[in-house]
Amino acid sequence: MNRLQFFLKSQTAHGLHSPSIYALYVELLNPYLNGQLSYLELIESLKLRYPAYSIEEMEEKYDPAKVDENTLLLLRNPYEKEDFWNALKSHPKVIQTVDLYTVGLVFFKPICPKQNFYLRKM
Repeated sequence: MNRLQFFLKSQTAHGLHSPSIYALYVELLNPYLNGQLSYLELIESLKLRYPAYSIEEMEEKYDPAKVDENTLLLLRNPYEKEDFWNALKSHPKVIQTVDLYTVGLVFFKPICPKQNFYLRKM
């Protein structure tokens, strides 16, 4: 997906219908997208926000079937690995994904229906 396609598909906080993703977007993701947080600060903030989660950066391809449900995966530049990113989003064990174009977040904890969010800065 190119940047224009992503922009047309993505939304800001105004279109979000998930309270947990809305709060995550307002508190961390939008500041990251606007350059107020670095990537490392985003990771540290996610660790504080989700203390029960194991937050891991994906360096290589993961097998989602082997990932613990209390894991939050981060993938930098998911569209450089678009086939893997799309397969990951459609895997039955993956519950939510948040696509920021430059970073992808993958949630496994089954607390809500399966959803894929495409978010851009406000």
